[in-house]
Amino acid sequence: MKSKYILLFTTLCLFHSCKEKSTGFNISLNSEIELDTIYISELITRKPITKIYENKEIKNIPLDYPTVARIHTKKNDKIYLTILEQNKNLNISVLKDSTLTTNDKSDSLVNYLWKSNLKFIQENSSFIFTTQNTDSIPILFERFRVKRETEINKFKDQFSSKTLEVLDFQNDARIYSFLFFFGRISKGLKPNDNYFDFIEKIPKASKTLKSLPDIYLYKYEVEFLRKNKSLESITDFLRFIEKKTNSKDLADYLKANYIKSLIENPSYWEKHEKLFNTEVLTQTLNSEKTNIYYSLIEQPSSSFYASQNGEKAYLFKAEDKFGNQFNLESLIGKVIFIDTWATWCGPCLRHRPKVLELAEKFKNNNEVEILLVSVDSSKDKWLSFLDKENEEFGKNLFIKNGMRTEFGNNYNIKSIPRYILIGKDGKIINSNINEPSIAVEKEIENALIEK
Repeated sequence: MKSKYILLFTTLCLFHSCKEKSTGFNISLNSEIELDTIYISELITRKPITKIYENKEIKNIPLDYPTVARIHTKKNDKIYLTILEQNKNLNISVLKDSTLTTNDKSDSLVNYLWKSNLKFIQENSSFIFTTQNTDSIPILFERFRVKRETEINKFKDQFSSKTLEVLDFQNDARIYSFLFFFGRISKGLKPNDNYFDFIEKIPKASKTLKSLPDIYLYKYEVEFLRKNKSLESITDFLRFIEKKTNSKDLADYLKANYIKSLIENPSYWEKHEKLFNTEVLTQTLNSEKTNIYYSLIEQPSSSFYASQNGEKAYLFKAEDKFGNQFNLESLIGKVIFIDTWATWCGPCLRHRPKVLELAEKFKNNNEVEILLVSVDSSKDKWLSFLDKENEEFGKNLFIKNGMRTEFGNNYNIKSIPRYILIGKDGKIINSNINEPSIAVEKEIENALIEK
């Protein structure tokens, strides 16, 4: 009798596999050039998933749910998106020109969805940004969304239902993300405007939203303001997110991303920013202590506190164009104006003449220092720019990839240009200056008077 049970068990193993079920994915790397390491991290949170070395293979890397991730170099100068799901065999290739790619058609499609958005906007920019009929913009983008959906469906038999769900969401979310930007930021349309009626087409929230969550935050903002006319507190909006999202996990994720975005991209939250300060942030952090994704808020919050007016300025180090080391500590006792910029930043270059005018005005005042801090990734590009500019006003400094350093963290620099004014006592006077102006000159002159 016992032998019969053994035979039955063996037969079941042949059909259903007696191995422990895989809960992760496998990865291998082949490179046509010499390299150090390739990294994989979550698309939105940038949370590290794994890293792999040349011609290596790693099996069963833990994965809780399908997600879109970034395959990238350490410097983030090469990026390729991938859809990760359980049991996927991901083969990464590094080509001779350093381009990253994979062996997976779904990855090819998710990169197509990412890059075709910008291409479509550029090709239609003359119509998009000049038409007076804003209601025609959602119609234009709906046609584009359907076109991409058709492209996805050509290969749907090759994908699991979960991968197909991610692709469909990426298609929708990237379209709606631009529509929200155009309506909320570019045109400043009111929530009740018919333009925003496309929110009814946004699919019901599911775990796929973790690959591009902001469209739900913008959707909730429109719905909140259509219902309540105005926003009275940050807490009210956080509670609205909870009410609109059935899953606590997804609600926590959206709330954490909302707070993070409010700190890092305040220009996207005009109606919210005026309600936000250090006191509100402290109250919010206390109320969100049990948030599953609290870790997403911690670093931005620290940066926010450190960069507020009245706080001690972070004593950063940099180098000048001759390679000499600079330390902000050497200037304490003076009034300091910092222009954070980069050669690739259009608004920075447009404002630069005003910064140079400001530097020229105070060039003979030993109590004032104008610092022009480049956060470029390439020192050579920075030096080349300075050679062509041929201006000597102010002190030009360089911090490589400065937005991703302690300098960027402590001054909460998530976008540039960023202008900061520091008083003689080494404390921040104003960390939220829009641009160099007569008002800034007045602030500097007032700071010189103060003891």
